[in-house]
Amino acid sequence: MLQVLLPVLVSAASAAILSSRQTLSGSTVCEQIAGSINGTVYYPTTLSDNFVNDTEHYMSSSSETPTCVVEVASPEDVSSVLSIVGQTRTPFAIKSGGHASNPGFSSTTGVFISLVRINQVTLSADKSTVEVGLGNVWTDVYTALDGSDVNVVGGRVIGPGVGGFSLGGGYSWLTDQYGLTCDTVQAFNLVLPNGTITQVDSAQSDLFFALKGGLNRFGIVTSIIFKTVPQTNDVYGGIKLYGTDAVPDLITATNTFQDQNTDPKAQVILTLNGGSVPGAILLLFYDGPEEPAAFAPYNNVSAAPLISTVKSQSYASFSTGTDSDLEAGYRGAFHTMMTTSLTTAFLTAVYNETTFYGDLALLNGGNLISYDVEPFLNYGQYATDSAFPHANSPLPLNLYYSWTPETEDEYWRGVMQQSIDHLIEVAKAEGIFTEDAYAYPNYALSTYSGAQLYGPTNAARLREIQATYDPNGVMTLAGGFTF
Repeated sequence: MLQVLLPVLVSAASAAILSSRQTLSGSTVCEQIAGSINGTVYYPTTLSDNFVNDTEHYMSSSSETPTCVVEVASPEDVSSVLSIVGQTRTPFAIKSGGHASNPGFSSTTGVFISLVRINQVTLSADKSTVEVGLGNVWTDVYTALDGSDVNVVGGRVIGPGVGGFSLGGGYSWLTDQYGLTCDTVQAFNLVLPNGTITQVDSAQSDLFFALKGGLNRFGIVTSIIFKTVPQTNDVYGGIKLYGTDAVPDLITATNTFQDQNTDPKAQVILTLNGGSVPGAILLLFYDGPEEPAAFAPYNNVSAAPLISTVKSQSYASFSTGTDSDLEAGYRGAFHTMMTTSLTTAFLTAVYNETTFYGDLALLNGGNLISYDVEPFLNYGQYATDSAFPHANSPLPLNLYYSWTPETEDEYWRGVMQQSIDHLIEVAKAEGIFTEDAYAYPNYALSTYSGAQLYGPTNAARLREIQATYDPNGVMTLAGGFTF
């Protein structure tokens, strides 16, 4: 946490000293916004907790010091802010949870829009849908729904906000049963770039398609109405932490799980780590109260786990136990590639990357070198018409690197791409890579765009939709992927 706060405090202090050098347009825009909304505007010179907390990100390299923070309180507030920044051509950003790793994607030196006050979780009377404000993180939602016998297809670890996660696609512990999070959306409550407040559902097929994977390019989504799914009182799962001696057996078990599992209620993530914390983390989830037969391959791991939290518990309790914040506060990035399946040779190559680059970490200010292996079944059978193509059920590999010096940003981002390029060649040799397995937007580096994320057909469709609904390019004033 200290690593996050220090840059913000230093920047805020600098802003106080240099406040006379702020552009007139920036301060005037913030004052205009303050007089137009029911929410609150905070400035860096005040050193308020709200300013610091709102601008904080999971990775310190994703944070910037804005001219002001705007805590919007309603869609009407968002409409006012969008109208003002659009008319004045002021750079802005929108933050839901702050897990975006790409600098400038949910941060800015202009107007920073925080959705933290739009945090409703409203279950319909018949429990078939739930409206979730994008100021929530997923654990908020699970806690609110605890004991209701229903759930949503949402995030898997502590930290990610409902907004970026859902608008990027959304892999869930329930994906094998119901698809990605975006496949369960019934409607988006959206403020268009021109300030119009509207609801987007399947009747507006173009925008509905674009918002399912297209992220923040079409306006600002304030809340989402999700289809609910049945949820048992208790689920089985937790974390097992292993040393490096267990990795060969874990690779074998995970490959067997991918090949043999037929139970859509059983899911795992195998995290292979190098650098400061070498070893492996196995996350297990079963949508039921007892250990399933599907997890039997992991009984053959000869090395005992150093720590295990696996037990029967409520979904809300389980969701708070998968803590992704242990390495928060450093500079860092995510990156990704997709495969059609897994093989032992590919998984071994992934582990070799953690050891190779882990050995280089201390020489270049590196901390954690981490690769998440995510097996899935045929979840593409639930795919809807979405910007992010996933009907062929691709398997995401998530890289997470963290480091300390800002001077090493370019080095480590280059290394991550180098690692991805190598693993793509391994996957091709193993017959588990196809050119139409596009990079998952929520994991991809900012160097990717258009066809790399969405494929040429969907990218072209997204450009047309963007031109139709944002002809003045208001949303291009906010950071994000291009089409």
